[in-house]
Parts: sequence; structure tokens; C-alpha cells
Amino acid sequence: MKTLSSNDLDEVAHTLIEIAREAAALIHAGWRTGVEIEHKGAIDLVTRFDRASEDLLRARFRERLPGFDVVAEESGGAPSGERPVLWADPLDGTTNFAHGHPFFCVSIGLLDGATPLAAAVVAPALSVEYRAARGSGAWRNGVACAVSRTATLRESMLATGFPYDSHTCDENNLREFCALTRRTQGVRRCGSAALDLCLTAEGTYDAYWEAKLKPWDVAAGALVVLEAGGALSDLEGNPVDVRAGSLLASNGRVHDAVLRALREVRGAPQITV
Repeated sequence: MKTLSSNDLDEVAHTLIEIAREAAALIHAGWRTGVEIEHKGAIDLVTRFDRASEDLLRARFRERLPGFDVVAEESGGAPSGERPVLWADPLDGTTNFAHGHPFFCVSIGLLDGATPLAAAVVAPALSVEYRAARGSGAWRNGVACAVSRTATLRESMLATGFPYDSHTCDENNLREFCALTRRTQGVRRCGSAALDLCLTAEGTYDAYWEAKLKPWDVAAGALVVLEAGGALSDLEGNPVDVRAGSLLASNGRVHDAVLRALREVRGAPQITV
């Protein structure tokens, strides 16, 4: 496959946002309608709208972006290693959606290996969408967005999330959550990794961290953060592969302070639930 230029990637990003809007309209139509909930795990939910959204996404990818591999949450897929991959979450925030909470979205990110190339995130109940292409900036509802200028941890508002096995696993992020809550103006947990990343990109949050994520959770939002002028690393401060499952995203100014705080609390006793 030929190397994609900046113009190519910008065109892909515009196509992705159009596709994501269509899928978002589909899931929005099912929001607060008493949709039946199924369980993939004890607290890992799925609905027919997750599957219908993914079916729509795959159909549109075949029609409009046939040159890429596709991996999506509900039916999987396997990268060929020869082409960039569309990592798609047809309904990020299913638990929120199922309970009538507005923080859910469609998230699509194009990666070449570990390199983010193009992104689209659409949150229909919030009437907000984000788009990014490598080298072309990040956009919120068509207006360029940028990370915050907050310089200290004490002045920061952060976001995080908890893994689906938090009830049974000691590495549940609870001690980190408690410690960072005491050192900041607050830590929010809204239940959509894609939106947490985008809210960091637009400056609402100053940083966001989480572990045990999937590539489709973060492939789009990670690029939005980078193109908005933010920073990414793993939770040890190393360069991050967004497919690896854990990351810290920030405005760059508080990045090291968050890393230091996370390192410090990992020596504290675990909190169980």
C-alpha cells in the first residue's frame, strides 16, 4: 500500500467522521428505550445496538475504505500486518448506554502498526464529535481544539477508569484513584475511554490514565490528544504503544507529576471491593 500523505489522512478522517455519525445515529435511536441487556462477563455488557452499529461500520468500511484491515470489539478480526488497521468500537460506554447515561460514543482509529493516523469519535447524546488526522490537528465539532495549560497537579482535574475485573483483581486502580483524588481538584470516572481521551484533548481534563484497555478503546482518542498538543506515555513513563493496554494522556505540563504520583501509590496497600 502506498504511503498516505497528509491530504490522504485528512480525507480518511473526514470519511471516518461521516461513518461514525451514521453509526452514532443508530445507537442514539436505541438510547433510553429499555433495550435488552446481555452479559459478556459479570459487569461487561453488550446490547443489540453494539452489534448493529458494528455491522453498519463494517459495511461502510467495505464500501468506502476497502484498503484497510478492520478489527472491531464485538466480532474481532486479525491485522494482516501488511496494511493499516481500522480499530473500531461500535459503542464505547455500553454500560452507560444501557443505564441511560449520556457518556457513550462510536470510536474509530486508524493505526499503522502502533502509529495513529486518523481518528473519529462521535458522542450523539452529548452532541459532540472529534476528528483528527496525523499532522493536521484535532477538531471538536469542526473547531480546532487544544489541551489545557494547567501546570500543577493541585490545580488539575483528572479522569480514569476501572477494569471489568476490578471486583476480583488486586490491580484494580482503586488506590491510585483515591490517592490522586486527594492530590488534585478531582478525578472523574465517566466510563468511556475514548471520550476521556477526547476531553483531555479539548482541555476539560488535564490528564487521564487507565490500564487494561483494548486498542479499539484508545486508537482514536490517542491521536486526538497528540494532535491537540498533548502527551502520551505508558504508566511507567515509557513511549506508549496504544495497542498495549495502558496509558497516560495529559496536557504535557502535569505529565511527570501524575507519573510520580502513580509510582508512589503503587507501594501502598491494595484496596479491595
